[in-house]
Order: sequence, then C-alpha cells, then structure tokens
Amino acid sequence: MPSFTVSELALRVGATVSGNPDRSLSGVASLGAAGPEDLTFFAREAMRNAVGETGAGAVLAPPGFDVSGVAFSVLTVDDPEFAFARVVPLFHPEREPPTGLHPSARIGRGARIGEGVSLGRGVIVEAGARIGRGTRVGPGTRIGRGARLGAECRIGHAVSILHDVEIGDRARVHAGARIGTDGFGYAAGPEGAHKIPHIGGCVIGDDVEIGANCTIDRGQLDETRIGDRTKLDNLVHVAHNVRIGRDCLITAQVGIAGSTAIGAGARLGGQAGIAGHLTIGPGSRIAAQAGVMRDVPAGAAHGGTPAQPQRAWMKAAAHTRRLPELLRRVSRLERRLGLGRSGRQDPAKDGTA
Repeated sequence: MPSFTVSELALRVGATVSGNPDRSLSGVASLGAAGPEDLTFFAREAMRNAVGETGAGAVLAPPGFDVSGVAFSVLTVDDPEFAFARVVPLFHPEREPPTGLHPSARIGRGARIGEGVSLGRGVIVEAGARIGRGTRVGPGTRIGRGARLGAECRIGHAVSILHDVEIGDRARVHAGARIGTDGFGYAAGPEGAHKIPHIGGCVIGDDVEIGANCTIDRGQLDETRIGDRTKLDNLVHVAHNVRIGRDCLITAQVGIAGSTAIGAGARLGGQAGIAGHLTIGPGSRIAAQAGVMRDVPAGAAHGGTPAQPQRAWMKAAAHTRRLPELLRRVSRLERRLGLGRSGRQDPAKDGTA
C-alpha cells in the first residue's frame, strides 16, 4: 500500500495545510471509520458531528473550517469531496489487465485493433470493428460488426456493443450493459403488432460512463446520442432516438422513453420516468421517482407524479399528509351540523321524517 505525507497530498489537490505537514498517511476512509494513518473529508453540515469524533490523521475541509483544538491535520480546499475523489486512486490504483489478446479472443475479418489493446477471455470482435489504442475489453464481451471504440476505453465483462455503435475516447462501460439494441417500436396491423426495423445509429461521446446492466437502444431511423462526460448509473434505460446532452447525471433505474431530448447538465434522480417526445431543459433537476409527462424548462426543478415544479409538489405532499386529520375535522363538523355522509341534512335532525 503506498503512503504519502500530508504536504505531498496537499500539493496534489492545491490545499493549504494546518497541523503536521509531515504526517504519513497510508489509506483513505470515511469519517467514522478513519484511523490515524487515514485521510478523510468533511464537506457538508450533516457531517459536523462525525468530524468532531473522527480518529483520522488528516481531513480535507472547506475554507472557514475551525482548526483550533483538532488532533488531525487539516487540508483546506474549496471542494473537499472533489479533492477526495482525486486522492483515492493514489492509494488504490486501478488494476489494469495486461495488454495483448487472450488466446480465446476471436477477431473478425477487417477488424482493426489499436496499439496496447487488451482483449479478455472469450471476447468476440466482429468484422470491420475498430478498437482504439489502449482500450481494455473484459471477458465475454462482444463488439458488433462495424462498431467503433475510441482510445483508452474500459469495457467490462459480458458487455454487448452491437453493430455500428460508436463510442468515444475514455468511455467506461460496466458489466452487462447492452448498447445498440433495437428499440420498442411496432405498428398495429390486422394480425397484431408488426415490428418496425431499427436501422438508426447509437453514438456515445467522450468520457461517458455507462453503469452495469444499462440498456441503450439504437435509433429507429436517426441516432440515439449521449453527450460527452455524461454519467449513467446502473440499470438505466435509454430508448430509441433519445438525445442526452453533455455533463448529465442520470441515477439508477431511470427510464427515458423514445425521442426525448435531455439538455446539457440535467440531473435525473433514481427511478424517474420520462415520457416520450419531451424536452427536458439544460440544467434541470428531476427528483427521484418523478413521472415526467410534460416538457421541463431549462434550470427548473420538478418532482412528483405527474411531475410539477418542485415547490408546488412539496406543498401538495405536505397537504396530503394532513388529509387524515382534515377528514376527522370534517366528520366532526358534519356531526355537529346534523349532516349525513352525503352532506345533506339528516331528516331525523330537521323534523321532516
């Protein structure tokens, strides 16, 4: 396990040091689990109690953090969580497979394999595919006919990248993902639903990350596109003709129906469902489990089902929690007024019976 001094780590992330700069650190851990040789981070007020009790040797903390009386060294930096993400690989470098082709890998006619590529056990590269330099492909993965992978990609095991899919440089695709599958498109006919062929493309940008068991459909006639630096969590479904801009964050189990456009920098919470043919504006925020059935303006925050502006949704949710109490109050008022369940006066009470 490598070790670094506090001052060495501070140079890596542009931090200033309070406390012992020569303290040696050999690991990273959470605030609660960290020991005297570990680095951890403090980033938000909810972590205040934990940082007061931590046994860490050093803590990444934001400007204004009170360093008086603390036993650990403090590395002050504008964004402690981002700095921590940069430091973790120093202690836990990624294990790269050896370059070269496993004897069981199969390469089709006319496929081009770049310098320094690694193909794991049982990989199939079909005819005319291209794999850029330094890309690593895990065991059991299939690269379809005419597919193109950029340089320095990391493709997990048992991934399917179907024919003519394009993936940019430095993309990461985790185990079990399926990219370039047919979309869900049918035309009604006298003998039932008739499948519409999907002959469009599927284009993935640079520095995109695709989580385990994601499914990304190819376009029906045009292209499905995912922009540079966008990150998909596990189990996300992207339907045919969807266009996702750059720098989006899409968390687990989100489903995006066909021909919807997601603007740059949008963030979609877990299990959100986005209906088809919508526009989700740049920088918008969609809450977890939201059901989006209308366009969302740029920069807006929406939640609930059907989704609505977040403030209105939270207000409605607060009122919903009060419904049992309100029903009890209405029942008491009805009894005092002599009204029945229908809201009409009880004949026995008005003397007409």
